[in-house]
Amino acid sequence: MPAKKQTKQESTKVPKAEKEANVEEQVNDASKTKKSVRKAGRTLLVKSASGNAINSSVFEGLEGLKSKSETKSSSSYFLTFDTVSNAVNAYRKLRAESSDYRVKYSYYRIFFTMNGLTESSDYNQVKQSLVDWVGKNTGASVLYCKLYRQETKYLGCGDFTIDTLDGMNTLLSKEGGLKEFTVGSLSGTFYRYNGKKDKSEDKQESTSA
Repeated sequence: MPAKKQTKQESTKVPKAEKEANVEEQVNDASKTKKSVRKAGRTLLVKSASGNAINSSVFEGLEGLKSKSETKSSSSYFLTFDTVSNAVNAYRKLRAESSDYRVKYSYYRIFFTMNGLTESSDYNQVKQSLVDWVGKNTGASVLYCKLYRQETKYLGCGDFTIDTLDGMNTLLSKEGGLKEFTVGSLSGTFYRYNGKKDKSEDKQESTSA
């Protein structure tokens, strides 16, 4: 029986603890306030709303902090934690310490091709198999994932979002990486997602310290 038509982006199933960790971010505009919900991940982007440089000493003592890297062009820091729970605690702590800190979860989006899909392929089963494979081989969490379709026909590609830069680099590396992948009877290639809406301040450029 043909799979149901996909009408919107489907998110991956996550443990209850991580669902509860999802935090509502409020974005203040000069004329209005907009609210958006972002899934919690292990990497935070911290920037000063006033444009002032942030002293990295404020990050000392954050539980589970594995690495930090500075993007000097935008006076911002990327903080990567060992667990989503510790990232959520740091998110709340930093926002509570200063109203000048803009803190949000940083995402890394991957485009992929996939060979071997047929009309009888189960959408959710294929997606979950890919999500499990990525998590097992990179240690990163897949926050969103979708396969592209036109009506009930698979287009042989899709994209997903993970929560660490290391995970993305592992998937994209040609030498010793996982750029060419095989999941069961399916195979494909990972590519950096080329999104025109990407903002430069959201890109992690420097080497983790």
